[in-house]
Amino acid sequence: MWYNRAMKRRKKAPMLTELIHDGANDILKIMKAAKPESLNMERYLSWPEILYRKAPDGLTTEQWWLGIKLHRAQARQDIPLYSAKGQAFSFAPTQYVQQYLHLIDRKGGNMVLTNANEIFCDRERDKYLLTSLEEEAIMSSMMEGAVVTRSEARQIIRDNRLPKNEHERMVINNYLTMKMILENKDKPLTPAFILSLHRSMVEGTLKTPEKAGALRGAEDKVYIEDVRTGDIVHMPPAADELPKRLEALCLFANGENEGEYYIHPVIRAIILHFQLAYDHPFVDGNGRTARALFYWCMLKAGYWLFEFISISRDIFNHPRYYYEAFLNTEEDENDLNYFIINQLKTILNSINDLIEHVRQKKDDKNTYHHALEWGFPSLNSRQKQVLLYFIHHPDTYTSVTAHCHTYNVVRQTARTDLNKLEKLGLLYSENISREFIYRPKPNLENLIRKTAAELTDIG
Repeated sequence: MWYNRAMKRRKKAPMLTELIHDGANDILKIMKAAKPESLNMERYLSWPEILYRKAPDGLTTEQWWLGIKLHRAQARQDIPLYSAKGQAFSFAPTQYVQQYLHLIDRKGGNMVLTNANEIFCDRERDKYLLTSLEEEAIMSSMMEGAVVTRSEARQIIRDNRLPKNEHERMVINNYLTMKMILENKDKPLTPAFILSLHRSMVEGTLKTPEKAGALRGAEDKVYIEDVRTGDIVHMPPAADELPKRLEALCLFANGENEGEYYIHPVIRAIILHFQLAYDHPFVDGNGRTARALFYWCMLKAGYWLFEFISISRDIFNHPRYYYEAFLNTEEDENDLNYFIINQLKTILNSINDLIEHVRQKKDDKNTYHHALEWGFPSLNSRQKQVLLYFIHHPDTYTSVTAHCHTYNVVRQTARTDLNKLEKLGLLYSENISREFIYRPKPNLENLIRKTAAELTDIG
């Protein structure tokens, strides 16, 4: 659910019509004084932020706000999705929004050109995909209250074991739902598919199991409140409106009802994310389902790089801005730019994280490839990848089951791989719950470097 961080309800922003009807306003003077460069478009200032800033000379705070809204309104376009009161949501493809979209397309495209053959080749694609799906599943679940460490959650997925509690079930469900998104990314969105996504996401975690994959009913008192004051900060649409709202959402997602305007695929995916969370059609799991729909929309539009990107990690690290973006949109006449800009920043941060991750992997390959080739020439690529993984995650472990799952090999092959690493003194094993697990030897990195250096000196 949104607003699960303490967030005080703010005074609602004055509406444009209210400000214009104020006879004391000189529109031409205000438009000139509140010129676009004074709007600080990078921040896309909200009314609460305006209240704490000095207005341009000659303007009151309300007049400055009127000027800002008039400039923003010039490029605004409505979309066929509506608030609970029946008012259309809208956004403006401002210069700043366009710049972010360009950066996302350019950075994503450059990464494909420069690294696709080296990093996302067939041999390693499945491994990277597994890691990214794990990361998104873990972080999205943790956002919604799952109490589990990242290393524990990753191990649950890789061991392919049954979850022991609700928190582990949330992670597994999220992971399986992300795989479901990948399998259905080329199909049109339908209400039935959204319900199946929700069922997959929450099965086994609800107090009312029959609500998995079902819209909330009139008896379900769903609203969002400030955890400190108890004030209601969002009241979603009535339950009897949800079927038609879900239909409209699918039409929008499939590009069937947008009218004369072109909507960039990234903007469409962000709006889809927002609208499902706003409608809150389920008793629980709305945020996770909304983020899953964002991924479906991005992948359907051909942004395959998002198979390897986790937006939930950046949201988890900056939750306040995420929840404020929802509030600002609802409080300022359904202006989606607040949420759109927040998510464009999140997407770009996530792409930058992936670029840095790939760069680090390339450096690691260059550094340790030489060491492993010299020190352990008989190791296969899977065994080398296991060692590289343990160098960066020394507190984790693997098993025959996890090795099979990660590298798509049979158990005998997995057992042979891991036993050889143990015989070489790089791993050690212990029997836990009737299965041997393999951990890295202390100072594995130094051990690999030392062995390689000794053999180099001998050569």
